[in-house]
Amino acid sequence: MLSRCLGASGAQDVAGAATLDDALRYLGSTPYRHDLGSGAGLADAQRAVSTTLLWHLRVLAGWQPRAGAAAVRLLASGFEIANVDDHVRALSGADHSPPARPPYRLGALATAWPRLSLTRSIHKGAA
Repeated sequence: MLSRCLGASGAQDVAGAATLDDALRYLGSTPYRHDLGSGAGLADAQRAVSTTLLWHLRVLAGWQPRAGAAAVRLLASGFEIANVDDHVRALSGADHSPPARPPYRLGALATAWPRLSLTRSIHKGAA
């Protein structure tokens, strides 16, 4: 996994790119290209990088003993929060900007998301 990370200099190259297209070209030659479609906008690029980071966390958690996996689960909690936030927005009928996107795939890093994802209402007692 270490050989697949951008490192500080790679992150600086992406952040310092003159244009979004330049940053996307750079990312296109890295492991972060996996979910990065051609012509991606900023939100799509951010989502692709986040999704790859989550995948790396899932792999790392799989290599850990139980206590280590619990620590990695804490690192991934922001992804679960994003899933819940998107789900609540969708259930409440709130204007969803950006457009609805699939939830992050948390695998064994999930805590409450598998149960919350089944809800169809934000009201207590509703199924």
